[in-house]
Amino acid sequence: MAWLKRTFVALLVVFLLLAGGVAWLLAGLDVNKYKPQLEQLAARQGIALKLDGDIGWQLWPNIALKLQGVQLAPLPQPEQPLVRAESISIGVALMPLLKKRIEAQEIVLMAPQIDLTVDAQGRGNWELLTEAMEAQKKREERQPPKLEVPAEQAEQDLHLTLEKLRIEDGRLSYRDASNNTEYAVEQLRMAADNLVPGGEPGLVQASALVSGSALKQPVAIDLDSTLALDEGLNGLRLQPLQLDLSSGEAAATIHLRGHVRRRAADQPWQIQMNVNANAEPLRPWLAVTGTELATQSGAVLQKLSLETSVEGTDKKLDLTPLQLQLDDTVFAGSAQLRNADMPGLDLTLRGGALVLDDYLPPPAPEAGEASIQGEKPQAETPAAPAEPVPLPLTAMRGFNANLDLSLEQLNAVDLQMDRPQLQLTIDNGLYQLQKLTADLYGGELSSNGQFNARGQSAEAELSGGLANVEISKVQQALFPSDKVQLSGKASINWAAQTSGSDTLQLREKLRAAVQVSSDQLSLAPFNLEKGMCQLVSYAEKTPLAERDWPASTRLQDLRANIAIEGHKAKIQEVLAGVENIAMTGDGEIDLDKQEFDFALGLALVGERTSADGCTVKNDRWRNRPLPLRCKDSFADAGIDSCKPDSRRLDDLAREELKHKAEKKYGEKVEKKVDELKEKFKGLFKRD
Repeated sequence: MAWLKRTFVALLVVFLLLAGGVAWLLAGLDVNKYKPQLEQLAARQGIALKLDGDIGWQLWPNIALKLQGVQLAPLPQPEQPLVRAESISIGVALMPLLKKRIEAQEIVLMAPQIDLTVDAQGRGNWELLTEAMEAQKKREERQPPKLEVPAEQAEQDLHLTLEKLRIEDGRLSYRDASNNTEYAVEQLRMAADNLVPGGEPGLVQASALVSGSALKQPVAIDLDSTLALDEGLNGLRLQPLQLDLSSGEAAATIHLRGHVRRRAADQPWQIQMNVNANAEPLRPWLAVTGTELATQSGAVLQKLSLETSVEGTDKKLDLTPLQLQLDDTVFAGSAQLRNADMPGLDLTLRGGALVLDDYLPPPAPEAGEASIQGEKPQAETPAAPAEPVPLPLTAMRGFNANLDLSLEQLNAVDLQMDRPQLQLTIDNGLYQLQKLTADLYGGELSSNGQFNARGQSAEAELSGGLANVEISKVQQALFPSDKVQLSGKASINWAAQTSGSDTLQLREKLRAAVQVSSDQLSLAPFNLEKGMCQLVSYAEKTPLAERDWPASTRLQDLRANIAIEGHKAKIQEVLAGVENIAMTGDGEIDLDKQEFDFALGLALVGERTSADGCTVKNDRWRNRPLPLRCKDSFADAGIDSCKPDSRRLDDLAREELKHKAEKKYGEKVEKKVDELKEKFKGLFKRD
């Protein structure tokens, strides 16, 4: 074993000799001579470079130049650094070093810190740096500078061939005083290989922790990629890139493959990229962003994915084909993003079945549910009036869009729509509903309109119709009530307009005209035939026929004109038939109070109201509208909500008595009346 010992001693001696030789060689190189050169090179770019300490040598784990206390700032304001680093190590190649030439191959940044700020006027501090760089470039073009390098440095030029980049414990902060937001990227670690332009693809790995104003908890980022740089830094190829995001139970992954390049420095960047993004589970991200979203179904918001091919420039990007998936609903189509004079979006999507109700907030608990759960029911108090919500008119301007969206089926607010399609164009605050169509419970929906948000207040108009739709489904969605029920097929046409700068004004200024028509419409729990028989019984002083009156009325050939003004709906005219009864009338519905008040006129055509109804003996009561009043709240409505209108009916009774008196006494009645008028004439005159 003696030979092994001698061999080890020999190798140790050789290593010490080499180390000593390298140390002697480095001692002969005064690297601080490069300090002015580095600062001048930075100044030529408009950057103030400050080195707090001397440039020294690092021998382990590799040979490197070491810069202490590095700061970068705009040249006009060197006291406001944007970038700081405790130290920067620049690894150098050994063989050129033996020839007293320095070639930097690796850069290691220890604890770099980048501070980005935006002032209250929206101006970023990095703009100072870019403006300084641009100003310096213009000065260089007018008068090219001459960098004087001492003769003894001629053989000691600093060459940069960056093959590796390392960042340890980096930090980036961002503060915006204009909207009071703040973000931070901490624990930044990065390792990149083969960053030589025109070289082979290299590995890039990075990780960081992101926190900020819009995040309730930090988000961890992990990046793993193979990338290559084109000659002249005119291109970047991702082959591919994977970005993983996580925060607690929230997780998401983004895959990119493609390139970003330009033909020359003065040419626009061309982008060609395949994108595949997936967030699963999706719901935990709501907690990360502080979004409070309660849904009717807990099984939704589990998955969101996007797959597309992106191609274009920074002025226009085409996303074709585009596939989106939200839970079990898949959308396919295309999109185009524009960023020319005004941002714009063209989007076409075709999707399957979507149950929108599952994504809506759960209904508020009813008063009776509290007692079922063991809680003491509280006394009902009048609901406070809704506070007006200002319309975001400014945010609704400044962009253009063309949207064409359609589904196979949509379930929303208890309405099932088949093949719904929406076509909407947006032109700098002018929203035009070109088309809204759907098959709705056996009927057809068609509507169009516009919303103008260009002024100080918005103006809106909407027109359209529902043809042969099941009216009970519409009533349940728009005017739900446990007591008042409509059924049957109906057609509805409407034209509406409103204006205002908040939600309350939009409602108060709403003016709409609605026409309703139906061949057979059932109305419950009212029985208008019973009301007619009550009128006849009251007028003829006969008892009401005893029978079981059904709690509904079937209206024949209904025609109604409705005018909506704010929160009130005025029924200007109602025409309908009920068995042998012709109905006319008008009325009002208070949508806020959920109350109705109708004044109807029921005229009997024939002797009987129906085959098993009541009989009218007096001819004068036939073909003559008899007054019926239907007044109640939707919550308390019942079969007795419609009763004879005694006020108007008394007038008719007096007319009938007068008619009988005139028929019996003839001219004597008129003469007696005239005598009474003369007798009491002037009785109540004052002196």
